[in-house]
Amino acid sequence: MRSGNVFGHRADSGEIVSSAAVIPYGDSGSVQSAALGMVIVDSKARRRGLGEALVREAIRWASNSQPPVPLSLIATLIGLPLYEKLGFRTVETLHKFVAPTNVPTSAVTSHANDRRLAPLDERLTNTVIDLDAAAFGYRRDCLLGHRIDQAKTGCVLFEGAAATGYGLLVRQGELAVLGPIIAPNDDAALAIVAALTANSDGPFRIDLPARQKSLFPVLESLGFEEDDKPPIMLRGVKETAARPKHYYAIAAQAFA
Repeated sequence: MRSGNVFGHRADSGEIVSSAAVIPYGDSGSVQSAALGMVIVDSKARRRGLGEALVREAIRWASNSQPPVPLSLIATLIGLPLYEKLGFRTVETLHKFVAPTNVPTSAVTSHANDRRLAPLDERLTNTVIDLDAAAFGYRRDCLLGHRIDQAKTGCVLFEGAAATGYGLLVRQGELAVLGPIIAPNDDAALAIVAALTANSDGPFRIDLPARQKSLFPVLESLGFEEDDKPPIMLRGVKETAARPKHYYAIAAQAFA
């Protein structure tokens, strides 16, 4: 809620019965993209058009930005027809993996001699935000600042003297969510996963775009099981904003 614009409906009684969040991204002073998430309607208030009204409000906000900005979201199967009706299109699939408490991190071996992982602290915050911007395509200073504050643990990957990746582990209910994870290659991404899970209790969750499918068999060998495959959708641009290969795990589905 601190990272974006959250809105919804109240019943006549004052009870909140719906919500949605628009999370803006971009350079300081300008919005270049936004994510739509937390589109929720209370079960007793459904079939009244509230969900469509929420999405239309988000589209209005994005369209009225100067210049207008694209909206991204990660859809549920229930919401998919509505999003398609309102002009969103599927550009990729997200793969959600969940593992039990124990992840055999000792099975992860690194093949880089000059690689080291450092704990994420305040001195490295700006480095992480810059790495994220290069991988994600837009700056997410506000979101990442709050997410780092929430994180139970975080690490920064160095190869030689250069920072080349990072990862966060954030508690979300009973789950320990791994993400975002930025890394130069699969080997480095796995090293970050191992570092984040080594001294943490699960169950663990990690959400990866389909383009990272080379990592799926390795995660399954560590005890992760695929739990869901929601579509990643986009509205407002003709071409998909291609993100570099080193954008591995997302922060959370609410932040697309």
